[in-house]
Amino acid sequence: MDPFELLKKDHETVSKLFKRIESASGRVKLIRFRKLKTELDLHAHIEETIFYPALKNAEESRDIALEAYEEHKQVKALLAAIAEISPEDESYSAKIKVLKEDIEHHVEEEEGEMFPDARKYLRDKLQDLGAQMRARKDELETNGVPEPEHAASGKRSGRSSNGKSKEA
Repeated sequence: MDPFELLKKDHETVSKLFKRIESASGRVKLIRFRKLKTELDLHAHIEETIFYPALKNAEESRDIALEAYEEHKQVKALLAAIAEISPEDESYSAKIKVLKEDIEHHVEEEEGEMFPDARKYLRDKLQDLGAQMRARKDELETNGVPEPEHAASGKRSGRSSNGKSKEA
């Protein structure tokens, strides 16, 4: 499996979800945002746990991988802020627009800079990396994305991003 095709397909899915959010209102907008958040959480998880660590190990691609981690932190903070407000809130649409712009910028950098570099630096590992990413994504689609430990409290949420309760 080609890891770049997997990630590009995710990028296309997210782009379509943004369009669907923009054309919705009320409860439908909220449902579509939740789907977007789930897709972004899943995508970020496979990048952060499989793809970016492989890039970070190559000196030539370390900086772009570290930048991508930072962009993910910003996106996650914005997703959390949006999840806490109602679609009727006057800032909701503005936050969605900022999120979309951040994601578009991130995708542009990944597909335009990171992927070509990664193809060079990881050429011998690409099929294995893609297979790992596909398997992990399949698992996460079934079980949900584990929520990270909260840095300040050290507590974990009792729910995965798909809303299913986690067993201790």
